[in-house]
Amino acid sequence: MRDIVFHIGPIEQDMENRVHMVENELNRIEKREDEKTQVLTLPIDLWLESGYEDSEILVIHGEKRLSPNIINILKDRGYRVQEATNEQEAMSAFRRASYKIMIVPWVMFERSGDFVKLLRKAFPQTKIIITSPNFAWSSEDIVGAKRGQDSLDAGAYSYVPDRNIEESILTCIESAMKSKEKSCPVLTAGLKCNLICKL
Repeated sequence: MRDIVFHIGPIEQDMENRVHMVENELNRIEKREDEKTQVLTLPIDLWLESGYEDSEILVIHGEKRLSPNIINILKDRGYRVQEATNEQEAMSAFRRASYKIMIVPWVMFERSGDFVKLLRKAFPQTKIIITSPNFAWSSEDIVGAKRGQDSLDAGAYSYVPDRNIEESILTCIESAMKSKEKSCPVLTAGLKCNLICKL
């Protein structure tokens, strides 16, 4: 019996090379996280081609995991959800599937300030939602508003504080699925209107 030999096609090999570039860039950023400015030189058109699984949502957990209740609700509503606990697992997930939405914890954005920019350059068709602990939108909450604006400036679709996450993230995801906007219109309006945002 002849041995079966698997050949990697040009699309798969190209994707493997590009994901490897993303991994190298993440490693470079991690080594230079004390620097405020990072220079990204990745191709803008990095996107998974046909032949890969189409998962709708990738949840990247931070030190505080996203509520299992939210994950279950998303699955109950028919969304295909994948989870990763760090950048390395996220890179592995990128090899297997394309994603319409990524949920990224603020700690990743804060630690290597260009993480969202890197994802946006690598996966321009994916909407990124930033989650952040202990902050809610109000005119007094300047820190929360600053985080929201920084997220939008980096290319995120929306910013959802953990305090409101149970009630807000589902609405935000449904909006992102339907919207062709690069950022959440409600969030943008909230930033312009006395820093108040209700998703």
